[in-house]
Amino acid sequence: MNVWIENIIRYIVLLLLQVLLVNNMQFMGVCSPCIYLLFLLLLPVGLPRWVELIIGFLTGLVMDVFCNTLGIHAAACVLVAYLRPLLIRNMVSENDRLTGTPTRSSFGLSTFVKFVVILVLVHHSALFILLAFSWHNWWVTLLQIVVSSLVSVFIFIGQDFLRR
Repeated sequence: MNVWIENIIRYIVLLLLQVLLVNNMQFMGVCSPCIYLLFLLLLPVGLPRWVELIIGFLTGLVMDVFCNTLGIHAAACVLVAYLRPLLIRNMVSENDRLTGTPTRSSFGLSTFVKFVVILVLVHHSALFILLAFSWHNWWVTLLQIVVSSLVSVFIFIGQDFLRR
């Protein structure tokens, strides 16, 4: 299948799952996995940086419209889109990053897990700190970051194992 068609389908499916299913489920008030982030993580490696930033902004903007969060998802997604090429450049050899998408088979298991964990932690930290916008009850925000990140990473790694 064409890479662009695959990414468009992934974008639509992940956003619909996030908006219709995951956002309506509350797990003890501390776990809010962001599965739409998988779309940003699996973008092709060779994309120009400005395209990644625009895609990150638009993805976050769509989530902000559905979640009524006034740019918080957009800020977190742009941060991920900005850091993603830097992580790929520093974590993956030149031969591995020339083509394809970041997966366990293209990056190697340990590098892929580090890549996913770092970007999910960055995204969730930015998202939940901006949502709280206060250091009052900081432990609740920290708990949300950790639990949501663990669940999201587990879903993303599991999805990669099931897809291959």
